[in-house]
Amino acid sequence: MDKFEILFGIKKSCIKENCVLMPFVAKYILKNLNITDFKKGKIYSSADAPGFTIIQTGIGPGFTGDAVLFLKDTACKNIILFGSCGLLEEKDRLSVGSLVSPSKCYSHESFSSMLLNPCAEDKIFYPDKTLFEKIIKQNIEIKNVACATVSSLKLEEENINLFRNKNIDVFDMECSALFSAGNHAGIKTAALFYISDIINDKPFYMNMDNDLKLKISGSINKAIAILTEIL
Repeated sequence: MDKFEILFGIKKSCIKENCVLMPFVAKYILKNLNITDFKKGKIYSSADAPGFTIIQTGIGPGFTGDAVLFLKDTACKNIILFGSCGLLEEKDRLSVGSLVSPSKCYSHESFSSMLLNPCAEDKIFYPDKTLFEKIIKQNIEIKNVACATVSSLKLEEENINLFRNKNIDVFDMECSALFSAGNHAGIKTAALFYISDIINDKPFYMNMDNDLKLKISGSINKAIAILTEIL
C-alpha cells in the first residue's frame, strides 16, 4: 500500500477526472448517491460516485489544499468543493438554503492574522472561469457571490463590518485554499455551496426550526443533482 492509498483509502488509479471535495459527508448524501463503500484513509475518505470521485477532506484550508496537491499526480482535472457556507446578511434573494458559487475568494486563513491584523491587505483567489461558468449556467437559482475563507467563527462575527465594507457575501473555511492550490497544481477548481446560517441573525450555533431544516435538506438534494449533471 503506497502513501496515497494510506492517506485517501483508495489507489491513485481509482481517482476519476472529476472530483468533488467535501469537508464533511453526511450519511444521507452517500445514500442519495447510492454509495455503499466509503473507503477511510489516514486523513481522507473516498468513494466512487456516478461520474466523479467524492473525497471527504475534513474541515480547514490545510486539509483541502493538501488534497488538491496530492490529486495533481492523478487523473483528476476538475475539482468542485461542495459544502455549507454562512451568509453575512440577507439580500438579493440570498437566504438560508440558497445555492451559491464564489467568483472570487478572500483569504483569511490565518487565525493570528485575523486576530492581530484584521485590516491587512487581502489576497484574493479565483476559480477556473470555465468550470465556474458551467456551475452558474447549470441552474438559475445558483447565485454568483464573493466569499471569504476564515479561520475563526468568533472573529468572523467580530469583524462583520469590515467584511461588509469589502462587499463579501458568504464565508467558508476551505475555498481560498482550494483555488490557490488548484492554480498551483494546474487543476480546474470551483465551488458550490448551500447557505446554512446567517451571521448574527440565524447563527450556526442556534437551533433551527423544522422549516429551515427542510429548506436546507432540499437545497442539498438539489445541489447533489446539479453536481451529478455537471460531472
